[in-house]
Amino acid sequence: MNPAVRAIVRMGIYLGCKGYQGLVDGGNSIRQATWASVSGILDDGGTIIGSARCKDFREKPGRLRAAKNLIDHGINNIVCIGGDGSLTGANLF
Repeated sequence: MNPAVRAIVRMGIYLGCKGYQGLVDGGNSIRQATWASVSGILDDGGTIIGSARCKDFREKPGRLRAAKNLIDHGINNIVCIGGDGSLTGANLF
């Protein structure tokens, strides 16, 4: 997953850490990424952004908090990388 994260960041992107939970929580879980922040991650295992299940995102109030946090950061697009659960969440969002 790190190569995908690196490529996305190099397009000028923010990072949402800990999956959908990071979008719901906002604050430091959403931060601007730089070339330097993704330099040297290609050979690392796992993912620098973390991952997490998010019960809050399954319900409309949680998704609304996530949407507000994205708006507050001036973000109007997201890139979802993951499996069926991640893609189901993105479709629901």
